[in-house]
Amino acid sequence: MTIVLNTLEDSFSEQINELLAWKDDEIDIINTADLKIMHCMGCNQCWLKTPGVCAIKDDYEIVLKKLAATDNLWIAADTKFGFIDYRGKQVLDRIVPMLNMYIEFRDGWERHQLRYHALNFGVIYKGNGNQKLLEEWSTRVARNMAGRSLGVIALDVHQAESKPFNANGNIVENASGTAPDTAATLPEHVLILNGSPRVKKNSNTNKIIQAFAEGLEEAGITHKLYSLSNHAEWDEAREAFMTSNNIIIALPLFVECLPSLLLEFLSTLPTERKQPAKLSFILHSGFDEGHQLRLGEKFLKTLPAQLGCTYGGTLVKGGSFMLRDRENSYIKKMTDKILTSYTKMGQSFALNGNFFTTEAQKFTGPEQNPWIARLLFNLIFKRIVKKNFERIAQEWGCTRPLNDKPYLAQQR
Repeated sequence: MTIVLNTLEDSFSEQINELLAWKDDEIDIINTADLKIMHCMGCNQCWLKTPGVCAIKDDYEIVLKKLAATDNLWIAADTKFGFIDYRGKQVLDRIVPMLNMYIEFRDGWERHQLRYHALNFGVIYKGNGNQKLLEEWSTRVARNMAGRSLGVIALDVHQAESKPFNANGNIVENASGTAPDTAATLPEHVLILNGSPRVKKNSNTNKIIQAFAEGLEEAGITHKLYSLSNHAEWDEAREAFMTSNNIIIALPLFVECLPSLLLEFLSTLPTERKQPAKLSFILHSGFDEGHQLRLGEKFLKTLPAQLGCTYGGTLVKGGSFMLRDRENSYIKKMTDKILTSYTKMGQSFALNGNFFTTEAQKFTGPEQNPWIARLLFNLIFKRIVKKNFERIAQEWGCTRPLNDKPYLAQQR
């Protein structure tokens, strides 16, 4: 069974069928334009309160029920910034209920356990997508689902327009074509955008921003913060983006890249700026390993030039999941240490104006958990982590096992 989530017009369904005609599978094309599908909010309720069931009551439950019975998933989408556009990313971000909260080491890396079965993943794209980036992304998504990449297929010939890729399809790390501006004038004021779709009061990203901003303030740097989870702030945030000369976007990793909400906001920005600006990023995730964030970082390197800015680097770090659960004394002690490290990086940014410093590069920590850490996790810490998740779930009012399979009846 193969499902295609087609975020393009219905008129592309026939072409998609022709592209996949070589497969013997039964193909079910779902035209998502006919459905009401919202952005994932990152609320974790599908993991900790209603296991396997999304808290957003829209048409995506139709998709989840089908996914519980399918082997292969394709996303058909238009492209923006060399990546799939926010509509394509939106339907993939909502796939999170297919996993459960429990953590294991699979193929040597931290992964969430599968709720149902392995799922293979592929991309069909229209427009100016970067084939190499999309192939790496497809592989990463598939590995997270314990499946294989089905590949990346272009629907049409790439349009000839300026894009931050060289002739070989490799991403140019500094898309503006100039060396990183490490000697630029130091900031006096910084615009910070919280790119998390989670509401501000529950946002780990917001806690990171607050800690980082303390470091800025200690150095005499002021800042203005906008949270993109609040659509009422979008107009003012857009105007601030176009008129500020030093901008930081802080965001969580969502299904190996940017949240669809942030992609939507960025797609509404003009590329012609009123004044030059430096654009930097703070990228974080729940897993500790730096490698988990590297594709997201690679994509972020290409964004500033496409938005009329120069690139100021990306601060990359994992281990942020427990920031929201600070009532437990042990967890609070651990997360206080994490937040203090962000405050120090705020001080560093105030002194250097970018994230190209050795200090910033070391901030990420290990790219992969060493074998001894994986061994200790499986022998000792796995049970502790599991019990902690179950404790949180009980506090949230969960009445079902966290590995529950609510759509098991739909499976073959």
